[in-house]
Amino acid sequence: MSRQPRSQLSIHSYFHVCVRGNNGQNLFHDDSDRTRYVFLIEKYRKQHGLLCYAYCLMTNHIHHLFLSPSVQKLSKAMHGLQLAYVVYFNHRHQRRGHLFESRFSSWVIKDNTHLLYTKEYIENNAVKAGMVDSNSEYPWSSAFRDRSAVTISKIEG
Repeated sequence: MSRQPRSQLSIHSYFHVCVRGNNGQNLFHDDSDRTRYVFLIEKYRKQHGLLCYAYCLMTNHIHHLFLSPSVQKLSKAMHGLQLAYVVYFNHRHQRRGHLFESRFSSWVIKDNTHLLYTKEYIENNAVKAGMVDSNSEYPWSSAFRDRSAVTISKIEG
């Protein structure tokens, strides 16, 4: 069955983006993998003109909150990011095949309340999973600002 095209929004929109490991598998084996993924977020974010407001790298899935000039730019950025990471991951861990479950999932953010809720939801993923007590303790989230290599944009309002 062929996949359905994404909507054709043409204005700057905020998106909650999620990618998952194929069959629930881990996307990261260690901090070197996580560091590489964070580097790639920044590379493809810049290349396609996205702003990153939040992210959280969990063991088998990843959340992002982006402002994108268009759905097409978001799709190109995510395609490049995921492809580059799979090539890296498969080479490093001497494996072949799919790493991600499918193409990324994305939801358009409707208003400022939804935007702030989504940012909080993303940055509290590690707390909800019982990995840390506070989101500021989790180094692979935008809430842990001191270590973040991704340019985090400030939400106004």
